[in-house]
Amino acid sequence: MAGARSQVNKPHKTRFASKASRHSHKIDKVRSGKPAGSHRAAVKGARAARLQHSKAIRDQKRAALLKEKRSSNGSSSAPRVIVLCGLSSSANVGPLAEDLLIFAAGGDEKLTSNTVASPAYKLRTTVLQAPYGDLTSCMELAKVADLLAFVVSANSLYNSDSGNPIDEFGSQCLSVLRAVGLPSTAVFIRDLPSDTKSKQELKKAAVSFLSPELPEDCRFYAAETKDDLHMFMRLFKEQHLSSPHWRNQRPYVMSEE
Repeated sequence: MAGARSQVNKPHKTRFASKASRHSHKIDKVRSGKPAGSHRAAVKGARAARLQHSKAIRDQKRAALLKEKRSSNGSSSAPRVIVLCGLSSSANVGPLAEDLLIFAAGGDEKLTSNTVASPAYKLRTTVLQAPYGDLTSCMELAKVADLLAFVVSANSLYNSDSGNPIDEFGSQCLSVLRAVGLPSTAVFIRDLPSDTKSKQELKKAAVSFLSPELPEDCRFYAAETKDDLHMFMRLFKEQHLSSPHWRNQRPYVMSEE
């Protein structure tokens, strides 16, 4: 009866693992066909692909900006359109438009067109005035503006009852233009005093009033002296102008009588 069941021997117990057991995990990997460094190589390859993709995107953006900059400079380039829009009845837009055109033209006071070529800045500029009180005309001019420049008077900060440089029409105009979609924006502050301290205080007050009503990238400029206009033209030449998304989807033609 004892021979009916085969003898089962217990595994040999040793103090240390045998050589075969120590190398069993290596043998399994070799048999499975997966190299030891495959995961590490895959991680490095994915990282290299991400870096290459990021570099390609940066190169595309740099090439697009360079192409835009080259196309906007020179005497044969399309002019950059600046539309001046007064936010109150005290903001006199006419003299500012004339000063900008004369300064951009190099001091030539005989202006025959709203478009001038600046030899100093290598830039063609068109300056248009949005008529105060005509909301429809303001909307139509804003649609073709590369830079929509709002004009305010520093006198309205202390001469008006509310101390606000924006009157009722200016507030309505801002509301409508924001709903339509704003291009790149700027603010010209006129009637600033010659005293440096008072000038800075009034400029800060105007910025605090207007900043909540305008995009975050809106720039504020004093517009009194030739140095102020020179600073604006220098920055305007290098500025990357943005446009509403609907303008890229709807081509248009701009003509001047």
